[in-house]
Amino acid sequence: MSEKTPRILKARACYGHLGGTLGGRLFERLLEKGWFEQDGDKTTVYLLTERGKQVFLKLGVDIYERR
Repeated sequence: MSEKTPRILKARACYGHLGGTLGGRLFERLLEKGWFEQDGDKTTVYLLTERGKQVFLKLGVDIYERR
């Protein structure tokens, strides 16, 4: 991404979650680390793995809080 790319495309809040390039790259990394996995053949549904649960709980993230 060039220096002239608007900041909003690099990172932005979108409907209560992190969007933009930063959000996409962060999610890709979480998938690579095995913290999330695709739910079967559902291409838009991802689940937190047991490994992901352990890591997020260790970081102090309340994974059980619902919006």
